[in-house]
Amino acid sequence: MININRLTKQVTLFVVGFIAFFALLGYAGSVDYAEEVVYNMPQKAYEQICLKLGDGCTSRQIAAEYMDNKKYYDSLAY
Repeated sequence: MININRLTKQVTLFVVGFIAFFALLGYAGSVDYAEEVVYNMPQKAYEQICLKLGDGCTSRQIAAEYMDNKKYYDSLAY
Protein backbone atom coordinates (compact mmCIF):
# COMPACT_ATOMS: atom_id res chain seq x y z
CA MET A 1 0.00 0.00 0.00
CA ILE A 2 1.30 3.46 -0.93
CA ASN A 3 1.75 5.93 1.88
CA ILE A 4 -0.89 8.72 1.62
CA ASN A 5 1.67 11.46 2.32
CA ARG A 6 3.89 10.19 -0.49
CA LEU A 7 0.94 10.05 -2.89
CA THR A 8 -0.12 13.58 -1.90
CA LYS A 9 3.41 14.88 -2.55
CA GLN A 10 3.53 13.21 -5.97
CA VAL A 11 0.13 14.56 -6.99
CA THR A 12 1.04 18.04 -5.74
CA LEU A 13 4.34 17.96 -7.61
CA PHE A 14 2.57 16.84 -10.79
CA VAL A 15 -0.02 19.63 -10.53
CA VAL A 16 2.66 22.27 -9.86
CA GLY A 17 4.70 21.01 -12.81
CA PHE A 18 1.64 21.03 -15.04
CA ILE A 19 0.82 24.63 -14.08
CA ALA A 20 4.44 25.73 -14.56
CA PHE A 21 4.55 24.10 -17.99
CA PHE A 22 1.49 25.99 -19.21
CA ALA A 23 2.68 29.24 -17.62
CA LEU A 24 5.95 28.96 -19.56
CA LEU A 25 4.05 28.22 -22.77
CA GLY A 26 1.91 31.31 -22.19
CA TYR A 27 4.93 33.49 -21.53
CA ALA A 28 6.75 32.22 -24.61
CA GLY A 29 3.66 32.85 -26.70
CA SER A 30 3.31 36.41 -25.48
CA VAL A 31 6.97 37.14 -26.21
CA ASP A 32 6.62 35.71 -29.73
CA TYR A 33 3.46 37.76 -30.29
CA ALA A 34 5.14 40.99 -29.16
CA GLU A 35 8.15 40.40 -31.38
CA GLU A 36 5.94 39.65 -34.38
CA VAL A 37 3.93 42.84 -33.84
CA VAL A 38 7.13 44.91 -33.57
CA TYR A 39 8.63 43.23 -36.64
CA ASN A 40 5.56 43.96 -38.78
CA MET A 41 4.85 47.54 -37.70
CA PRO A 42 5.89 50.50 -39.88
CA GLN A 43 9.33 51.91 -39.11
CA LYS A 44 7.94 55.39 -38.40
CA ALA A 45 5.52 53.92 -35.87
CA TYR A 46 8.35 52.04 -34.18
CA GLU A 47 10.48 55.19 -33.96
CA GLN A 48 7.60 57.29 -32.63
CA ILE A 49 6.72 54.72 -29.97
CA CYS A 50 10.35 54.41 -28.87
CA LEU A 51 10.55 58.18 -28.49
CA LYS A 52 7.32 58.20 -26.48
CA LEU A 53 8.23 55.30 -24.17
CA GLY A 54 11.87 56.26 -23.75
CA ASP A 55 15.05 54.24 -23.49
CA GLY A 56 14.80 50.76 -22.10
CA CYS A 57 11.29 50.03 -23.31
CA THR A 58 10.60 46.38 -24.05
CA SER A 59 9.13 44.76 -27.13
CA ARG A 60 6.03 43.95 -25.11
CA GLN A 61 5.56 47.62 -24.18
CA ILE A 62 6.10 48.72 -27.77
CA ALA A 63 3.64 46.12 -29.08
CA ALA A 64 1.03 47.08 -26.47
CA GLU A 65 1.31 50.79 -27.31
CA TYR A 66 1.10 50.07 -31.03
CA MET A 67 -1.93 47.79 -30.73
CA ASP A 68 -3.72 50.25 -28.41
CA ASN A 69 -3.30 53.06 -30.98
CA LYS A 70 -2.90 51.12 -34.23
CA LYS A 71 -4.90 53.50 -36.43
CA TYR A 72 -2.85 56.48 -35.33
CA TYR A 73 0.51 54.80 -35.80
CA ASP A 74 -0.47 53.29 -39.15
CA SER A 75 -1.43 56.79 -40.35
CA LEU A 76 2.13 57.96 -39.67
CA ALA A 77 3.44 55.65 -42.37
CA TYR A 78 1.74 57.60 -45.15
